[in-house]
Amino acid sequence: MFLPVRLQGLKHSLAACALGIALLVSACGAPAGPLPVPAEPQASAPATEAARAATVVVFLGDSLTAGYGLEPQDALPQQVEAVWKAKGLDVSVINAGVSGDTTANGLARFDWSVTEADPDLVVIALGANDYLMGVPPDLARSNLAAILARAKAAGIPAILVGLEPRGDVAPGSREAAYGAIYPDLAAEYGVPYYPSLLGEISADPSLLQPDGLHPTRDGVVRMAAPLADFLEPELKPRALPTE
Repeated sequence: MFLPVRLQGLKHSLAACALGIALLVSACGAPAGPLPVPAEPQASAPATEAARAATVVVFLGDSLTAGYGLEPQDALPQQVEAVWKAKGLDVSVINAGVSGDTTANGLARFDWSVTEADPDLVVIALGANDYLMGVPPDLARSNLAAILARAKAAGIPAILVGLEPRGDVAPGSREAAYGAIYPDLAAEYGVPYYPSLLGEISADPSLLQPDGLHPTRDGVVRMAAPLADFLEPELKPRALPTE
């Protein structure tokens, strides 16, 4: 089943709005109600305000992307960039994560957050808040499909990050419906599919913040390495170090 959400943590933490796969409610419980959203969520500036590298990557997501509870440089997109920089890759990463965002929010701000940045790659990591807020799976799927279609129309290669169920999921359940959205859309649009941002750290409390939902700085470092490796083949050849 999906890892259980800690209701007390949700009550006392704005962070609970934006979760990755490990933050979904258990398969045998009812989905949580609408969760609090930060009053003034901030997205990173578009690439026109960032140093232009050989390759620019935008992360379009929620609080796991935004880096809730961390210093800006410790957020996941910046840590992925650090992995690439250590390898000598000429890549600039833009953090377009907003805590509390749903797929509808991501679609609504796609032009400002992604298209205006004129990136070489967009990493789409949205949908957990849709699940928690009771958004029908078909609507979440439609929004993600529209984001992928908009990226394709703009000529921006995309990566889709999924919500991966853990353990047994009953066929026909809401959990199964949400879990199927991502591999299905990745196949339909021909884009690479990354199953889960949190991955193995979701089972290690020492790598999570006190809310039990969001990674610590060390947790982000652990998340960044495999994600950077997965994304590296999708970078433009000009980003690679010359011999």
